[in-house]
This record gives sequence, structure tokens and C-alpha cells, in this order.
Amino acid sequence: MLDRSLVERLRGVDPAGHPVVSLYLGLGPDLNELRAIATRLKGLAHSLREEVGNWGEEEARGLRQDLDRAVAMADRVAADLGRGAALFVCSAAGLAEHVGLPAQVRDRAVIDSTPYLGPLEAMLAHFHRYCAVVIDRRLASIYRFHMGELESWEQMAEEEVRKDNYGGFAGYAEHGARGRAEEVARRHFRAVAGRLAELWRSKEFDLLAVGGNQANVDGLIAELSPDLAAVMAGTFVVDPRTATPPEIRERCEALAEEHEAQADARLVSDLMDAAGAGSRGVVGLDRVLDAANQHAIDMLLLDAGETVPGVACPACGWLARPVAACPACGAATRRVADLFDAVAEAARAEGGAVRYVLAATPLSRFEAGALLRFPAASVGG
Repeated sequence: MLDRSLVERLRGVDPAGHPVVSLYLGLGPDLNELRAIATRLKGLAHSLREEVGNWGEEEARGLRQDLDRAVAMADRVAADLGRGAALFVCSAAGLAEHVGLPAQVRDRAVIDSTPYLGPLEAMLAHFHRYCAVVIDRRLASIYRFHMGELESWEQMAEEEVRKDNYGGFAGYAEHGARGRAEEVARRHFRAVAGRLAELWRSKEFDLLAVGGNQANVDGLIAELSPDLAAVMAGTFVVDPRTATPPEIRERCEALAEEHEAQADARLVSDLMDAAGAGSRGVVGLDRVLDAANQHAIDMLLLDAGETVPGVACPACGWLARPVAACPACGAATRRVADLFDAVAEAARAEGGAVRYVLAATPLSRFEAGALLRFPAASVGG
């Protein structure tokens, strides 16, 4: 399963200078597409065979075997019910990893000195851990929702209250029962809010979603502490008595997609405003590279399509489009498979944030942009 520990384990693989094959395959629900997995993997492997000779004769033999080994993993990919797959193969390092992915991914094929992890980082950044609460006046069902999967977490129940729709003496008994029912409901909402605060303080989730009828949803939200209210992703309407887990999962998925799309839109709007002002924002790969090389990136936003190969300086870390010598220090450069991935690594290393924008926004025209800590000079100008 895709998680941070898996990505860090792949990042820690030491191929000792040997090349690593990384293949990404998008999977849809169409059965014909699933039947064609082996053919598609062969096509991705074939697209890399021209690069094999660039690694020297001895490495080339190992690479051809690794490409064949990746194609032979088609059965493992077909058996996975995910919406995408990533394969990492390097026989010299004992690496043959298949990772099922929770979302569609562009088909990609990369040979590099390390595993190509950019799409995995994109998914980890996109899929937050949600706590989803479905609540009525006496029962709260709490779920974990992450990467499209819904898992029952715990339930909280309040005491039963006798029916309040009878008259009693002159209606006074009915009024008292209704008042008690309201107090029981408020106590229940407070207890659930308290438990959610405990889970939040324990860092068990990133965002909160609340479902039920509107009155009960509002009742719980009114009891949330300010820190919990700040991480409310949204609400959804559902009948707690009849809702099935698949229905709740569907509601959570729609809510999460809308929340992430709105967050993307706000960040891109801020970026475009900053870039238009000409000081604390830049767009386009070349300007982003300038900012990365000057350690100026506060937040990197990526909406990259195809990979863009480039170079990095092993002496000073300078990133650039392909050149033989580093423009900064003159040292010989080394090849990197994807500049978008490399600039993301550089931004993280300097304490910057990285956001992969998956929603449709104006950033798609530029593929990359950055909000800056301070103005960065354009090397070209």
C-alpha cells in the first residue's frame, strides 16, 4: 500500500551507481484495458531501450534484463484492484517492487540512478487522511477515509430517550420529554466533539468531514473546538439509519475531491497574483529553476505533464536544462531524469513545501510555479 514509509524506503534504495527502471501505468475500469497490461508494459519498456546504450555495455545488459523483468510483472499488476501501478526494478540492488496506486497516473517510463518517485509524492500530497463522522442524536459512527478507502474506526452512543410524541397531563410531560431529548442530544454532540479533539491532538487525521441530517450536523459543528473547526473539510447529507459503507465512501470521495480542488484553486490564484506583481511569485520551469538554485522557494506548485530531463551539479546542487558543465561552479554535471522531480527534492531540502496541483487550473499552461521567500533573479536576465 502506498504510504510515506514505502516512499522513504524506495528513496533509501542504494543501487551503487547501477540504473533503476521505473514504470508507471494508469489503470481504468475497462476490462479491455486490463487485458492489455502486458502489451502496455512492453510498449513502455520498448520506449526505454534506446536509452540503454547510454549506460555502457555492461550496464546495458543488466538494463535489458530489468526491462524484461518489469514486463514479466504484468500478472501482479493485473491482480491489483488499484487505479494505477508503479514498478521499480534494479537487479543489482535486489529491487523488484510493485506499488498499487489509488488514482489514475500518466503512463511513464524512466531510467535513472535512483527510483523516479515524483508521481508517488504527488499522490501522498494529494490524499489527506480524513476523519468522517456520520451522526444522529444518539449515535455517531466514526470512520477513517484515506486514498479512496473507508475504514470503520469506532462508534459512540448516548442513552435511549423515551418517545416524546405523547401528550401527558396538559402537554407538560411532552414538553419535559422534549427538553430532556434536546439535552441528551447536546451532551452526545459534546462527547463526540471531545473524542474528535483527542484523535486530532494524537495526529490521527488531517481533515474532518461530518455527515447526517443538517440539524445534527450543525449540532456537532457547534461543539467543535476552534482547532477542529479550522480543519473542517466539509459536510454531506446522509441518513445514518440506512446509509451503507459504500454510500458513505462515495460521499467522502466527492467531498474530498471538491475540497482539494478548491484548495488548488486558491493556491494557484495566490501564485498568479504574486507572479503578476513580479516579486514573490514565478511561473514556468526556467524561472522555477532560477528560484530553486537561489534557495528562494517557499512553496512549489507543480502541474507537470511529461518528464523533462536535465542535469544537476554534484558539487553545488545547481539544476539546469542539459549542459555539460555547471553554470555556477564549472563542475561536470550529472543527468537527472526529470527536472520537476529534482526541483521538488531541492525545495523540500530547503524547508519549502511542495504541492502537486491535480485540479484544472491556469497553472497547467506553465506546469510549474513557486511562491518565494524573497525575490529571485532571472539568470537569463
